[in-house]
Amino acid sequence: MPASLRSLLPLLAALFALGLEDDDIHIVFSTDCGGYQNWQAEALAYSALMVGQKGHITRIVSNCPDDADWAMMRRSNFPNYHVHITPKFDLDDGREYFPYYNKPLGVDHWIKNAVPPVTQSVVVLLDPDMVFVQPLRPDGVKNKDNVLYTGRQNKEDVSDAVREGHPVGQQYLIGSSWVNFKRDLICGAGSPCTTVDHASANEHYALGPPYLLHREDAKKVFDAWAKYVIKVREVQGKSVADMLSEMYAYCLGAAHHELPHTRLDHFMVSNHRADGEGWEFIDKLEDYSNHNPCLGSHHPPEDAALPLLVHYPGEVIPIIDPKKGGWKFHKKHMPYNIFDCKAKIPGWTSDDGNGAITTTPELIWKTATSPASKCSNKHTDTDCKRQAWVACQVHKTIQEAILAYKDSFCEEGYNKDMDGSLLHPRVMGVKTDPYGAPLGATKQTRNGLKPKYRDEDGSKEYHLRLQRAEAMAVKMKGAGGGAADEEADGEADGEEENTLVAYAVVLAPAAIGMLLLFYRLVIGGKGKEN
Repeated sequence: MPASLRSLLPLLAALFALGLEDDDIHIVFSTDCGGYQNWQAEALAYSALMVGQKGHITRIVSNCPDDADWAMMRRSNFPNYHVHITPKFDLDDGREYFPYYNKPLGVDHWIKNAVPPVTQSVVVLLDPDMVFVQPLRPDGVKNKDNVLYTGRQNKEDVSDAVREGHPVGQQYLIGSSWVNFKRDLICGAGSPCTTVDHASANEHYALGPPYLLHREDAKKVFDAWAKYVIKVREVQGKSVADMLSEMYAYCLGAAHHELPHTRLDHFMVSNHRADGEGWEFIDKLEDYSNHNPCLGSHHPPEDAALPLLVHYPGEVIPIIDPKKGGWKFHKKHMPYNIFDCKAKIPGWTSDDGNGAITTTPELIWKTATSPASKCSNKHTDTDCKRQAWVACQVHKTIQEAILAYKDSFCEEGYNKDMDGSLLHPRVMGVKTDPYGAPLGATKQTRNGLKPKYRDEDGSKEYHLRLQRAEAMAVKMKGAGGGAADEEADGEADGEEENTLVAYAVVLAPAAIGMLLLFYRLVIGGKGKEN
């Protein structure tokens, strides 16, 4: 592509994204209905509210027993929050437990069967163990200096705006080994997925959540992803790690539909030793946002130079009291009932089975950044600073989410004590699943809820009736139910028409100019070559 035309790509991306409002976005994540992911779901939803995230959020729930409490799962402070029920997906043909079917098969079921249907232009796929630090927008971050990119293209040619045919995502160091798969048996002979080489795989497909796609692209990719995750297990067997089989199936599905993603670094931080994440904002905190949740508020400045999300890993260990193993934030050490009205809120005590350790956010930061600290002796200075920042940001967000939940849904007198502990499953006295999450931990109850929530019907049948009612309300609103609604809709239509005319007036000359430029540079160039 000529350099002069390539330089127009960011402008083209911005023009295509123009007109997408901040709320023209639908965020979705997949869970089961166990206590481990119940608390994560509400922490994620509240963090979105905390940073001013617009649009809709849907929690996809799979593999639930018939007596699951659906009222509890749909209870959230986020205003446009939905819960979508899927069939059971977690068993493969060999009747072996395989939870990683849930995400690809679940999102495919959702986008095909959502009630009400998905109408937002941009679909974003997250993991439940994430919290927001900055909002996601269809047209990307407001300050484009905060776009981080370490690929093979010129950064000025890269856009984080989502449009049809231009998905974006967070870089993950998953490599390109799927290129060595028997791709013709997975995608089919002649599929475009069979032509992707290692270089392109690393540049455009080595990614993970958040995935951001236009709705029409999401329909294609999710359909292929759901099919290929089963095929990868069939064709490649167990030589592929469980989680990677799901992620590689996404790569194959996107490649099959010729939807290379723009792979960016700034969306997320997770692994404190990984490249390709938004750690630059934390390593140079004093030069960027100066947002330090250990020494002050965890509420970030608006549109600050920060990662948009934290994907909190298995454990974060700013080394305090190393004789006892160090103070830990660990998602698998979080009691399941933390949103229960009667439960204590987890404070700054952790017990890894070697005795309780109590700390403070300030001490976490001091320990992480002191040259003489045990943390610096055991890890690098950068590792320690990153872990401390994540521990404070995530744990404070979860604490606030619990307080906000209790304030909204619990009767007066709910438990505000912030002296609960993070406990290793063996300290809880419970067994773990194959992936280390506790089984049989204390469950969230309805004790202490306000009467309207305590007595709410939690059955699956009632939940589905509510969904149908919501879909009907949306349909009626779209049709203009009543004279007043029709008048309001008419005014809105008039405003929309005026807006479209204004866009047309502004964009038409630019569009014509670009078409002429395209003709001169590409079509005309070919004529000269001939």
